[in-house]
Amino acid sequence: MNTYLLSLYFLFIAALSQALIGAFALKSSLQRDLPRERWRLWVAVSIGTLLLALHHSYTLNLALQTGLYDFRQATLVMLAGLATSFAVWQLRRLKF
Repeated sequence: MNTYLLSLYFLFIAALSQALIGAFALKSSLQRDLPRERWRLWVAVSIGTLLLALHHSYTLNLALQTGLYDFRQATLVMLAGLATSFAVWQLRRLKF
């Protein structure tokens, strides 16, 4: 497997993880007994992560259509997406 294909896979994983983070954050913002500050936090996280997912999707589309890619950036984006997914998952479990 070459670095181009790995970059495509990594960008797909990054876009998917950011989309899942956005979905979890949106679901968390829809809880009924949520204080206003926490509601704003979850809405901001959901909007930000969905915009990042859109950005990663555009990057993936560019790599597919033109063949331009950056392996280091794709790797870092994937690791950042996975780490953020873990952080949001842990934050959802906290009850404070």
